[in-house]
Amino acid sequence: MSKSDRKHDQTPPNESAKVSEATAAEVAADETEAAEPGAEEVAAIEAEPDPLAELAAERDEFKEKWLRVVAELDNVRKRTSRELLQSRRFAQADVLRSFLEIQDNFERALQSEAGDADTDHAKSFREGVELIYQRLRGLLKEKGVEPMEVLEQEFDPTFHDAVGQLPREGVEPGIVIEVVQQGYHFGDMVLRPARVIISA
Repeated sequence: MSKSDRKHDQTPPNESAKVSEATAAEVAADETEAAEPGAEEVAAIEAEPDPLAELAAERDEFKEKWLRVVAELDNVRKRTSRELLQSRRFAQADVLRSFLEIQDNFERALQSEAGDADTDHAKSFREGVELIYQRLRGLLKEKGVEPMEVLEQEFDPTFHDAVGQLPREGVEPGIVIEVVQQGYHFGDMVLRPARVIISA
């Protein structure tokens, strides 16, 4: 091989370096393009559901349901408690009404015996009956039974049972002027309405 051929075959060192750098740049560009996702890939990634967001939404849904169940359970507990208390009061009221009849009989017995209390025997009998009567009244009071104050009050069918009307001078119509049978309260419940006579 001649010297001239060798000169043509050899590439200057600077040009060889430039070619290598250009090749390296092209390879790097190709790798970057391969590494960077295209627009379609980005859209596909963004369209995928976020598992954390799904879990958070599911957690919030279960929490809301749980709060609703707790509130409903509390309402049921309160309602049951009220109904139980009310049923107990109604049961007590039925029993106490029976005692009121006994008390009425004691009152009548004491009123009829009042004129005949001449002998010692009659006096001791009356005292015994009075003791029983007082004990019964005390027991009813302990249980929450209170007599109604109805005289000279305006007639109210919630608390009064009118059995008659009488004209009364100086009294407006519809006012209670006489109590035939005492009425009683049991707490805020009407245990027995008062039987009354009202002014005409």
